[in-house]
Amino acid sequence: MEKKNTEISARVTEMIEFLQETPNSFAKSLGYKRAQTLYDIISGKSAPSYDFFNKVANAEISAYINIKWLITGKGNICNNTDNKEANIATPNTDIIEKLLCTIQEQAEEIGMLRERIKQFEREKGKSVSDVPASGIANVG
Repeated sequence: MEKKNTEISARVTEMIEFLQETPNSFAKSLGYKRAQTLYDIISGKSAPSYDFFNKVANAEISAYINIKWLITGKGNICNNTDNKEANIATPNTDIIEKLLCTIQEQAEEIGMLRERIKQFEREKGKSVSDVPASGIANVG
């Protein structure tokens, strides 16, 4: 593996981690049917092609990733540090509120189900103790 491949491989890996992606999901987001091309770049087996850089430059991530940094290593990883970090650090509060509400509802339902199970166990215990001993078959 050449030094150039090592450097570009490290930057591609850093970009994927920065975007909080996996190599597989990132490859798919670029339109690759298989992630092997990306794994070959990451491992240094092959250098990124024009097609790879073109896909990155035309993808939604190009708003965040500094293509010059990706190609040359010069500059910062992102075009606008505040913008991308804000998007990563500030999750959608509407989704969080809905999830918290759903979790609360499920917790209440679990509590009710636990009470029903306890009630069934108590009823089962009563019905088992109500069975007359003479009605049990003798074995042996």
